Amino acid sequence: MTARKVSLLKIPALAALIFLSGTASSQTWTGGTPYGGTVSVLLQSQDAQTLFAGTNGGLFRSDDGGLHWSRKLGGTIGSGPAEFAALALSDSHPRRLWIADARGRIHRSDDNGETIAATTTLPVAGAYIKQLVVAPDASEALYTVTSNSGLWYSTDAGATFARADEDVDFGIAKLVVSSDTPSQIMAFSALPTFRSLYIGSANAWFMLPELPTHPVAGAFAGNYNLFVATQGPGSFGVWRSLGLGMWRPQPIQCWAPNSLLIDMAGEDVQWLGCGEGLIGTTPALAPPMVINGVDAPIRQLLRDRADPNRLWAATEHVGVFTSADAGQTWMARNVGLSGTSFRSVAVHPYSHRLYAGYVDESTVTTNPSVMFSDDDGLTWTNSNLGNFVWLTRAITVDPTVQEVDATPVYAGAIGGAASIYKSMDGGRTFSALSGDSGAIINSVRDIVLDPRSCEAPPTSGACTNGPLQTFYAIASGDEQLNWRVIRSNDAGATLQDRSAGLPQLLTYPDNAGFEYNYPISIALDPLDTQTLYVGTYLQQRVNDAGTAPALTIANGVFRSRDGGATWQAVNTGLPRNGNSVDTGIDIYALATDPSVSGRVWAAGSFDDGRAGSRVFRSDDAGDHWVEQAAFADCDIRSLLADPQRAGTIRASGTSKAEQGTGCVLRSRDSGVSWTRIDAGLPATRVSAMATIPGAPDMLLVGTNSGVWHLRDAPDAIFHDGFD
Repeated sequence: MTARKVSLLKIPALAALIFLSGTASSQTWTGGTPYGGTVSVLLQSQDAQTLFAGTNGGLFRSDDGGLHWSRKLGGTIGSGPAEFAALALSDSHPRRLWIADARGRIHRSDDNGETIAATTTLPVAGAYIKQLVVAPDASEALYTVTSNSGLWYSTDAGATFARADEDVDFGIAKLVVSSDTPSQIMAFSALPTFRSLYIGSANAWFMLPELPTHPVAGAFAGNYNLFVATQGPGSFGVWRSLGLGMWRPQPIQCWAPNSLLIDMAGEDVQWLGCGEGLIGTTPALAPPMVINGVDAPIRQLLRDRADPNRLWAATEHVGVFTSADAGQTWMARNVGLSGTSFRSVAVHPYSHRLYAGYVDESTVTTNPSVMFSDDDGLTWTNSNLGNFVWLTRAITVDPTVQEVDATPVYAGAIGGAASIYKSMDGGRTFSALSGDSGAIINSVRDIVLDPRSCEAPPTSGACTNGPLQTFYAIASGDEQLNWRVIRSNDAGATLQDRSAGLPQLLTYPDNAGFEYNYPISIALDPLDTQTLYVGTYLQQRVNDAGTAPALTIANGVFRSRDGGATWQAVNTGLPRNGNSVDTGIDIYALATDPSVSGRVWAAGSFDDGRAGSRVFRSDDAGDHWVEQAAFADCDIRSLLADPQRAGTIRASGTSKAEQGTGCVLRSRDSGVSWTRIDAGLPATRVSAMATIPGAPDMLLVGTNSGVWHLRDAPDAIFHDGFD
């Protein structure tokens, strides 16, 4: 797809915001919007003005009661996207906090998150931390709940850890600590069939009598005075135990299954919002609710330390909300809170409308999905796609339609009744595109348009008057129906399977396992639109504990010379996996040169990017490949050849360094040499890139902390637009 050159003199707002006159530094990042996102952890310090929010985009702190937020711990791995796991505050050291990441590491800060004072790794490989809990007294006993490695505790402020669940015979899902007696802790089981819970601390636990159904939430009201909410098939209830005796039903004043919150105020139990839709503190008790017309499933609810009538809500998708009247009305508190993760971005070539595809893989609720901005990212509008799907991985704009509100926009999604959607009004409303014969099309990762597929294409080059009719999409497919490459010749009215020639599912004898590969990336030669490339990822599953056999099926890059009708592996020069003859490296990103037919780049790895990525180039349409670079600190997932600057290609991905930003790299000699251009980017994952037509030195990126612009012009001086 060839982007058109547009004078920015016609777009003064964009020029004023991004292209300031005078000499700029070589790496200036602006943006970070939209504000909000999913807040997994929300905590308030004793002074009541300091709040901390843990998000997909890192750790944020507010010093003015939530009016403004700023990102903290910038550059540490704990501020990462899916890396962020849990947070705990110390009561005995008011400026001390602990932050856990998904790699089992615990970071400590003694200055409210400005710097890291200590880092500890749990003494078990592969631990996934779900919760940090600190005893509210001078002991600072720190407990760490993991989903796969048990319960751990520390008595030296997190310097060392020991197992804490030797007396517990079930996996612990979460802990609740008594504020009156810190040695009393409730431990809730991860097993939905378990009807009891434990109380105690460290390795001194004892099991309470069984409840009628599975306990999911609880609160202390004085010494051994427990309130517990339970949930199970067809039943819901709240129970009270005095002195750890038998459970007694706790009468409630309204019946609201799945929408009850236990909140303690001294010796009293309050049912906040019971019967009015306000929801609870665990996913099991958290169906969607609406705050000021916005869908906002609440992850966590806090009572303000200073004002008993004020509540704080950590929500999915829309950030932090507060209520000054005990939950009757709510107000957003998200200025500066860029915790939204975006996997795709796009730019309308004529209006410069920006598009961003929302991704939050930790939830399965509807969300903003595709958002767009007409003021360079200052404000954003939600499309209706979030009513149907969980997340959006691909956005493609038809570049041949000048009127923005009549422009076709395609989206690849996950989680709805369909996976390919189309908008005919510039991205405001979307409708599903369906396949033939009930075919299953799962997890669409990318969509590319044929730039010459208008009704009357020119003799050469891209169409100037559309709309375009042909597009290709790649999907995870289905092992039976096998729709992994999809083509439409009529702008989505009908869809066709174009997976013939890709390797089929290989099942090992005696049902011992299988091999199967999934398309991860797709690219089209803009000068020869019958030539397509697909990069694949190979999955091997072995059903027993035996040694996995050598991989057999072809993997890496596949090429089609006939518009996707047939495919062949083109992997000469790509590394092979182990002793395999045909199984090449997993290819996560592809890009074709907009001015050199047959030139294509590929980025991939053998280990899902854990050891970084390698970049390859072919100048003969994939017949032969040569490695150009290896990046140990970057897991590259996106390649972008600049249509406005010949020979310029960019790569982006996730930082693998202990400290650092997300990866953005640039080559101005077709990939021979590379330069890091991500300095100052407050994100650890860059998932998507787009150029801005008419602005050859501008880059738009989607990250785990919002949408950002890069002005990548070390020596350029702009005063009044571009030629």
